[in-house]
Amino acid sequence: MHFVGFVDADDMNITSGRRKYTSLAAYSNSKLAQIKFSSILQKRIPAEAGINVICVSPGIVHTNVARDLPKIINSAFHLIPYFIFDAQEGSRSIIFATTDPQVPDYCGMLKADEWPVCPYISHDCRPANASEEAHNLETSQAVWKKTLEMIGLPFDVLEKLIKGQNVDNRYGAKTD
Repeated sequence: MHFVGFVDADDMNITSGRRKYTSLAAYSNSKLAQIKFSSILQKRIPAEAGINVICVSPGIVHTNVARDLPKIINSAFHLIPYFIFDAQEGSRSIIFATTDPQVPDYCGMLKADEWPVCPYISHDCRPANASEEAHNLETSQAVWKKTLEMIGLPFDVLEKLIKGQNVDNRYGAKTD
């Protein structure tokens, strides 16, 4: 769904009125924003930390997420049972990304090549390329900054945490 998303970092919750809110727009935009944020997070974590950030697509999984989508899409979910995974089938790509011994090498290769998008594993357990818009580093940086602002963390939170420093959240919570 991130392929049809569009993220406006100044209106991530689609509340300004510049665009009409729909559950489809909210869902697809949130998936794209997740990839953009994850891509910057992957870039900012030092390689020597041994931590990889990976986006994984489970494919179309039978959940109640379609309940608020347009009726035609909701109906399509029931008409194409061969393309919809159950929860167990939908977990395959996630389990693959966390357990396959080649995934860390794939992540390291992308990081060394300064690939603009975090590693992405498709529903069929294969490395895949995220959407063209996911490669836009300018909007990815904007999403990173806006997200940290929205949750009350400073822009250098990751660097401080890596150094073992405490970080104050402007909403009162502390990180240790």
